[in-house]
Amino acid sequence: MAEETKQHACLSLYDISIPTFLRGLHTLKHILVTATKHAQVTDISLKEMPSWSLTEDMKPLTFQVQVASNTGKKFIDRLTGTEGPVFKDDETTIEQLIERCQHTIDMLNKVDRNTIDEAHAKNNTINLQLKDKVFNMTPQHYVTKFAVPNFFFHINTAYSILRMKGVPIGKMDYLGGFLTLDA
Repeated sequence: MAEETKQHACLSLYDISIPTFLRGLHTLKHILVTATKHAQVTDISLKEMPSWSLTEDMKPLTFQVQVASNTGKKFIDRLTGTEGPVFKDDETTIEQLIERCQHTIDMLNKVDRNTIDEAHAKNNTINLQLKDKVFNMTPQHYVTKFAVPNFFFHINTAYSILRMKGVPIGKMDYLGGFLTLDA
């Protein structure tokens, strides 16, 4: 037990990012699959579902899924200074959004722990541009103060949109993916 505690006493940047993104994307995929199954047994239109939003001035479900997916992808790009696969953000169906989640999961599963941790050790600066403002951050600050909170915001918003429209999902549908040990 003491050895196990010792091994996990220090979290690396990989530990606080990639597993979190993977678990969140599994959660997102799960709630989208649940929404699809619910639509098949009710009068909910699968065609309309991607355009659902919480309020008229808020981005729709498609945007929430795309940004959650992009957050994981762009984390790797920004941290390593490389350009990974380009996602077109052109999904129009729930099936395409589910595929996008899986595509991002597959990409993140290929990320090498050492690549992330070595990029962090270089102590480079990440220049994050949001609208007309640039934030200069260390990789650790980028992950803990932007990437992970932004990721959770969009997953939670997708969950809330589906829940508001009557999809039978609950707290464990959201938390379940985060509680698994194998993601």
